[in-house]
Amino acid sequence: MIEPPYRWHWKPPEGEELVARARVSLATGAASRVLGRRWFRDPERRDIQVELAGWPAGPSYRPRSWFDRVVWDGAVAVVTLLLTLVVGLLGGSTGEPEGGLGRSDDPENEEKDFPVLWAAPGTLARTLPWQLDPDRRPRTDVTELVLTDRRLLVIGGLADPREPREDVLWDTDLSTVAAVERRPYSVGGRDFRVVFTDGSWCRLTSLEGEDLVRGLATALGSEVR
Repeated sequence: MIEPPYRWHWKPPEGEELVARARVSLATGAASRVLGRRWFRDPERRDIQVELAGWPAGPSYRPRSWFDRVVWDGAVAVVTLLLTLVVGLLGGSTGEPEGGLGRSDDPENEEKDFPVLWAAPGTLARTLPWQLDPDRRPRTDVTELVLTDRRLLVIGGLADPREPREDVLWDTDLSTVAAVERRPYSVGGRDFRVVFTDGSWCRLTSLEGEDLVRGLATALGSEVR
């Protein structure tokens, strides 16, 4: 993905204040069974991606098999050992956190399955734009989650400094947002979940989302979970 040397210039209308914004995408599984995968579920855990209005077709994932996991985990262990030996000989550090991902407090949704959209029919999460999915949007496009003092928005754009473009893809009043939750069981602890008042939610990831998460929690009058 292109990382342009500029920031977008979208501004809220007069009378509305910009609080924070960060580049986001739908998260991706990190545990061995769901590595590199994501699903879209209803409360009965059915796959609903074909029901999402206006969404183009995307990949259909299966959980990784026991054999796949053994082969992958073995390869990762060998590479990690070799890297540790080489870096150790050079007197450095691999920079990997101790214990890897650690222990999940929600294994049903982080280790056995990995929904990034959890939404019953008619709920708000089903209206989120497909551009949040990195498997569906063009590699030249980016999406940002924007917080103002009134709304939460998704802005999408073309990451081209010669012809930048950005559009509001989705927005909702802050009164529809119930909570924001960090999900530390993720690569770099970068994932977070936005929960809506109708019980639906989405799981996003961001390299630069801390100010956004804190700002949203403050706007909701709560601490970040």
